[in-house]
Amino acid sequence: MTSGPGAATGAPRNPRADAASKCGRLDGSNRGKGAGRVRNGLGVWLSVLCLSAMVALPAGCDSGPKQKPRKPNTVIVKDTPAVLRDCILAQATLRGTEPILVSGYGLVVGLNNTGGGDAPGAIRAVMEREMLVMGVGKEIGPFKNMSPNDILNDKRTAVVIVSAAIPPGAPVGTRFDVRVEALPGTATTSLEGGRLYTTRLFRGLVRPAMPATEPMANAKGDLFINPFADPAKAGKDTVYRTVGRIMNGGVVNKPLPVTLTLDTPSHARTRAIMDSINSRFPRATGEGAVARGLNEETLEINVPRAYRSDSGEFFSLLQHVRVDRTFPEEAAIQYAKALKEQPEIAESLSWALQALGPIALPQTKGLYDYPEIRPRMAAITAGAKLGDITTRPHLEEVALRGPPGLRPGAIRLLGILPSDPKVNEFLRDQLNSRELDLRIAAYEALARRADPWIERTRVDDKFVIDVVPSAEPMVYATLQNEPRIVVFGEGLKVRRPVFVSVWEDRLMVSAQSESDPLKVFYKDFRTGRSVQVETPAFMTNLVEYLAHQSTPEAPAPGLNLSYSEVVGALATMLSKGIAAAPFVPETDRLELELIRARQTESGSDRPEVGDETSVATSEPDTAGGVAGADRPESSEAASAEVPETAPTQPPAGLKKSYVVPLPQAPQKPKDSRTPR
Repeated sequence: MTSGPGAATGAPRNPRADAASKCGRLDGSNRGKGAGRVRNGLGVWLSVLCLSAMVALPAGCDSGPKQKPRKPNTVIVKDTPAVLRDCILAQATLRGTEPILVSGYGLVVGLNNTGGGDAPGAIRAVMEREMLVMGVGKEIGPFKNMSPNDILNDKRTAVVIVSAAIPPGAPVGTRFDVRVEALPGTATTSLEGGRLYTTRLFRGLVRPAMPATEPMANAKGDLFINPFADPAKAGKDTVYRTVGRIMNGGVVNKPLPVTLTLDTPSHARTRAIMDSINSRFPRATGEGAVARGLNEETLEINVPRAYRSDSGEFFSLLQHVRVDRTFPEEAAIQYAKALKEQPEIAESLSWALQALGPIALPQTKGLYDYPEIRPRMAAITAGAKLGDITTRPHLEEVALRGPPGLRPGAIRLLGILPSDPKVNEFLRDQLNSRELDLRIAAYEALARRADPWIERTRVDDKFVIDVVPSAEPMVYATLQNEPRIVVFGEGLKVRRPVFVSVWEDRLMVSAQSESDPLKVFYKDFRTGRSVQVETPAFMTNLVEYLAHQSTPEAPAPGLNLSYSEVVGALATMLSKGIAAAPFVPETDRLELELIRARQTESGSDRPEVGDETSVATSEPDTAGGVAGADRPESSEAASAEVPETAPTQPPAGLKKSYVVPLPQAPQKPKDSRTPR
């Protein structure tokens, strides 16, 4: 029978007393009569030990394993507008969505003795190992049976630094542009006419140490050098020819995953977010699930095939998917109401409406005629991207009479609408617009819709010629991704009589009278061989002749000029009036992407090489235009050429124009241009 004050009154048990009682049983002090007396030294020692344990562990000696404290069942919510707090962006963070800087050392071959064999010893060692791995010197060609050391010493080759910014989430096989620069401090004077051998690209800034990880990508192909300079004058003028690019020359072979990290780890919430994402982006045939849970706080995200050309749009949509999928109609009503009351977050609300899917269309349609421009464009953009063909008249109205900054974007949105002859008819009319950026936007929209009005011809494996009908003739050349020359004006002809010379009379085009055929004369500065042929007076025929390489399979005559040489020749000839059309190059975006990627990587070593000393590369030119092209030095000119560097963002779905006027004559580069 239990006795004592605690038992009589029902008072709480004393854990220290319990511990003492239990410890007493350990030393036998409570066994039999007189158990309260300590009988020997061992009992004293055990009593002291138990008292010490009682002080250190109030719960008792045999209290068992401790229970881990449970995390509170609360959700950390970011400082997000209340209407968006059920979206993924308020409860989790996407990681790995910045462009990934990759780089490596490569070998350019096929130069006109403008290379150099004076690379530093550490880099030569890296190159020799890479060349052995890639089998350089074993193939049939000018370097057959030559050792790597002999090839590196050959003036027809140059060691280069290859760098690129891989799009975030890019899967295996994704192609991208790469930048190629002669190794700073070497004797290489020009990369004109060169071709990059297969180069392995590793994450981070280039280092002379041999990487210990697998490459993320490979790069190879013909170089695109400053097209506005005479290729024969390398080392004889002030034009910078040691930087170029390879359009679509890189290919991803080991992508880095994009992850979504929950702000408050929870298995249940991870499952809810994963289910919401996979419900919004169903698994396509041959693809895995878009979202896959790794643990209680991390999901792996795979970019769906439909969004691989624009992963940024996918990431914006994903972040605005609702975690709670119940009552989507009510959510659409709340988003539409917030568009009117909070126009400052119109872009986010547009993404949220798109993330809901077609069920949001009844609410977006009610805002297509809203008087305030930001809510109206947010709703129209959401509707267009959800495939609502009723956005057509509203987008046409913006394209014709909207604010100038929104008009090209409205035309591009028309290009993504479902098949409709009225859409194509309107876009064809815009090919006649007097505004250059609208004409190009209309062409891009029609090309996306595979409109039969666009006649496409592929010139060997070098580039594509697109011909589009237009009352405003011009010649447009792309400088990134797929190389294209677009001739606006069906049947655009060379003026006759005509005499135009390029590159100090090494290339001449002439016709004595309006009825005479066009004669083209060319002297190859590499071989000294001269050719003269007659060609039809259409601009497309002239472009094909300049680029085509005669082969037994395709014996038609041609000069076998590179894409950059063709672009440069066309720019010069059109500036001299060979045809009633201006030449318009695309703005350079690769340099801006590389600058942003380098800023992300700056301050951190490549993880695979430790503390090796880096070999710096020269800073990419930030003034827009063509890689390596000389431009006016004034800050006003630079800012005018690269409007996309401004921190402000356009309205949802409306991208900036990437068109600039033809650059002025090259100027002498700054003396202060030194390797970084």
